[in-house]
Amino acid sequence: MGHRTPGPLCTTRVGDTWIDLGTSCRSQSSSPKPTGLADALLDVAFALRDSPLKKKFDTDHVYSLAPEAARKRDIDLQIIGDDYSKSAEISINSEDYLKKLIKLASNGTKEVSDKAKKIQFFIIRGGGEGFLSDSLANTDARNFVSGGVTTDPKQKAMRFRFDLNDLLAVFDPKGKLVRAAFLQRPIFVPGRWSEKTANDIYNAWDNKEVSIYRNTHPGWIPYLGLVIDDGMKGRGWVDLHKQEATNGCIFIVDPATPDVHAKQINDFEPKLIIDVLASIGKNKDDVKGMIRLGVMHLVDI
Repeated sequence: MGHRTPGPLCTTRVGDTWIDLGTSCRSQSSSPKPTGLADALLDVAFALRDSPLKKKFDTDHVYSLAPEAARKRDIDLQIIGDDYSKSAEISINSEDYLKKLIKLASNGTKEVSDKAKKIQFFIIRGGGEGFLSDSLANTDARNFVSGGVTTDPKQKAMRFRFDLNDLLAVFDPKGKLVRAAFLQRPIFVPGRWSEKTANDIYNAWDNKEVSIYRNTHPGWIPYLGLVIDDGMKGRGWVDLHKQEATNGCIFIVDPATPDVHAKQINDFEPKLIIDVLASIGKNKDDVKGMIRLGVMHLVDI
């Protein structure tokens, strides 16, 4: 799935400051005179920049230097009608917000259905922008260098490259939010995983079936993994699972995840996995073989 050409942006970044021009580029007005319009818009932008509500918005919602960050910010502002007092509505726990985000980000080509046959999975690429930690504000969260470990117990921690700004949102067949979580996707693992392979497999996931199974590979940390029938298993088998060791699998971020070296990591599963199973009346002990769950949808900011 290729990256969509972004629409007009109402936001810009100067140094560490976002300047928002409000609805001026999203709505049409009655034939304003060309002269003076730009100055008027800048006056509005700088007035907004200094407002207490905007400062709180900027504190609570962190966007990185990734290419899609400006458009994600613009979509967020559009969802709240450019009213900074409503910034709390921008939340990954909000069913309404996530549905609007999916629709706007896809230009109306994808929506959460209330009449689906199975569970609906949406990966919103760039959807994590606005929810990042302060430390990522001046970096490209789509290409972040960090330490990581592979499944080889003899191998020491290495420098991985991760995509940190994607979001997974899961809805039941009637459109009720099951849970959403951030993703940590390895795009380069030294000697094991290339960016091209990582992206080729990821791009193949749109409209593909999602299942869950228990991975008990000898010597590995056991986990329940979401697996996509992408037709790319010859290139690499990529699951979505808890944050631990990886050769290329994508992490479901959960603040409660134990340290990768702690004994508790063996029995832990992310809340998203637990809630997905609960939505079909099962718990983690019920996963014996492969259980088909639903369909994956990719949305590009």
